[in-house]
This record gives sequence, structure tokens and C-alpha cells, in this order.
Amino acid sequence: MKVLKPLFCLILVLPLWGCEELEELLEEEFDVNVSFNRQIHIDIQPTGDPTEAVSFSESAVINLTNAPELDEFRETNNRTEVTAININRIRYFYKDVAGNENAVVAAEFQIPLIVAAPDVFGTPQVNLFEAATTPNPNIIDGDFTNINSLLNNLTGFSTLELEYVGSVSDNPIEFTVDVTIDATLTLEIQV
Repeated sequence: MKVLKPLFCLILVLPLWGCEELEELLEEEFDVNVSFNRQIHIDIQPTGDPTEAVSFSESAVINLTNAPELDEFRETNNRTEVTAININRIRYFYKDVAGNENAVVAAEFQIPLIVAAPDVFGTPQVNLFEAATTPNPNIIDGDFTNINSLLNNLTGFSTLELEYVGSVSDNPIEFTVDVTIDATLTLEIQV
């Protein structure tokens, strides 16, 4: 009988609540820190003049709602939705460098969305062979306010394109930029 009284009271009160309040009662939000790793490969062929600078542009696509860290939430509840995305930092390092040992890279990461100009995050100029020997990743932890605002104002947005655009001072050169985007995803779980 003690169990039935609260249940009876809840049944009487539910019709008095609006649907919106009831939905909020049945939803939970969690912030989950995730990391998306991609490798961007740059292959600059010889131009005939090994000191000629050559421009490049390569990109990688990241599915923001498909992070392995979200699997445990989806296993327990298939009604899990990503409601907010906040990029916290970009980490990167150079590896697999081969070619002209004098090659210096001057580049930037760009995150284009449905806007006139992409958000740009510059990287310092470095000799690729020297940079590839550095064990610690380079970190961009600047202001991501604009890109985060755009990401969260676009409905149904689940992928992000990360472009690596710049030039190398000497050729031929081939290298890989190993990039990790650290982000916080807000999940809404309907119980």
C-alpha cells in the first residue's frame, strides 16, 4: 500500500503538467569529452627547381556524432542525441617526412562552414625534418568561440571539415600531419 500511494499521486499530477515539463523531466544531459584523430597527407612532387615554393590544400572530414566515447551511452539508450559541440583545442604533429631536407612549411588549419570565410588557426613556420623529431604535439588552444557558435546554431550538423592549407619552401617533399581535435559534446538522453 505504501508503494501505491506515491504512484497514485504521480498519476493524478501528470495530466496537470504540460508536455514540455514532462519531457524535461524524462531527459538528461551529459557532457562527454571526445577526441577525433585524422591524418592529412601532403605529397609535393618535384617542380624542376628544388627551391621553388609550392602551395597545397588537403582536408579531412570528421563525423562529430560518431565518437567511440559515445558508444556506452548508445548501448544503454538508443535515444541519445548530440545537442551541442564545443571544440576545445587542436593538437598536431608532423611525421613520415621524406624529400628535400630544406623544406619549411607555412600553413594553417581552416574550418569552413556555411559562411563566407572559414575560421583560421595558424601554425608556426617550421622545418619539416626538424619538426618531425619533436615528440610533443603542437597545440592550438585559441579562441574557438566563433566556430562553436556556428556549429551549435546549425541544425542537423554532424560533420566537420578540417582543411590544412599552406605552402612548402622547397620540393619535393612528402609528410603527414597527425591531427587530433579535442571537443566536448553535450548529449541529451531521453529516458
